[in-house]
Amino acid sequence: MLMSYAHYEFVDDVMTLVLAEGPGESGTVLRFTRATWDDAERSHEVGNGDKECVSGAVCGWRMSEKRLEIDLHVVPAAQLGLGPRLELTVDAPPQRVARVYRALADILTDVPERR
Repeated sequence: MLMSYAHYEFVDDVMTLVLAEGPGESGTVLRFTRATWDDAERSHEVGNGDKECVSGAVCGWRMSEKRLEIDLHVVPAAQLGLGPRLELTVDAPPQRVARVYRALADILTDVPERR
């Protein structure tokens, strides 16, 4: 799936990365969030375009250049209306792709990154 929209923000101690097919937040939309005040739990949330959110949905991830693979736990994937494996291409310049990687690394601190 080609994701042509990527937006990161840090507001009120909450990190949010939005990826969407675009333009803007249209088509398939994924929201990855983590509240910094929850650092003891270090848990993330994943949301879809319908504003449904599930805590701790991601069980593994990997990003290589523009290619992003995300593995979701089966039950949260079903709750979000997604498959258990997402294979995404971030259609953006290298600097923006690097920002997506850094944002995911900051948000998914409770999930091991596959190398």
